[in-house]
Amino acid sequence: MVLRICLTLLFAMVYAGTARGDVLFEGYAKVLSGEEHIGYVISRYEFDQKKKQFISTYLLRTGKGPTETTESLKAYADSELTPLSYEYTSLAGKDSKLIDAKFKSGNLSAVVKNNGKVSRIEKKIPKGTFLSTFLVYLMLKSKEGLKSETNYEYQAIAEEDGAIYKGQALVGKEETYNGFKAFKILNTFKDIKFLSYVNERGEVLGTNAMGQGIVTELVATPSEAIGSVPYSASILKTLFGKVPEGDSNVVSRQKKLKANEANTPAPTKQLGVPPGQGIQLKGQPEKTEDKGN
Repeated sequence: MVLRICLTLLFAMVYAGTARGDVLFEGYAKVLSGEEHIGYVISRYEFDQKKKQFISTYLLRTGKGPTETTESLKAYADSELTPLSYEYTSLAGKDSKLIDAKFKSGNLSAVVKNNGKVSRIEKKIPKGTFLSTFLVYLMLKSKEGLKSETNYEYQAIAEEDGAIYKGQALVGKEETYNGFKAFKILNTFKDIKFLSYVNERGEVLGTNAMGQGIVTELVATPSEAIGSVPYSASILKTLFGKVPEGDSNVVSRQKKLKANEANTPAPTKQLGVPPGQGIQLKGQPEKTEDKGN
């Protein structure tokens, strides 16, 4: 439960000037319990220009054997982030849960299958309520935008139970996290507090469930996130349409940039400056040695 709530702020990216069906964000994150690598998260955000819809897709996998847990989500919202539908699934040992939810005219109608037992959720959704997976987008679209010393109060639907909860996100000053500039955000949702490190573009670089010892970190490659945790290409293809490459994020771009620089010959009088060198790339992340806590 704690890890699911941490994922509320795990991945997002600013929506602006994207092409039809463009991927706004795609990345892999490793999940740590203390120093132990216990799982991974794969997430993708898209905006369909034709349908004017945001799409959030993710898969979480932790543990092995009897402790193995898998969660997935496919959620849709309109251009104003009003909920349209979502499908949430979880498998933990012998326990299974599926929620198939639809929204229409301000009402939620969902079918819940919990260990084979079927029930329904029918409720009125107050105006301004959104799916928790899109929280960072709501912050970016607010009048204040994402800036230091800002307090965001909200109410959102927790996809894992279809219930509405009040939340609060306190944005602190910009600092350095894993070599990247990021805002430190204290989020409270479902009476659980956790920290998130979010850059100015809305990309969340990591989370820390306070008091629980659960940490997530956005990494540059799939192998860094997956480690020895079970992995199924067929499940990923079913959920995402293909196996995600996870390279549409600042951490992956930074690693590729450094690799390209390392493979570029040093400039000489004969060669001059290699193409692309000496040009300041817009939005290029700055790298330092500090790490936020």
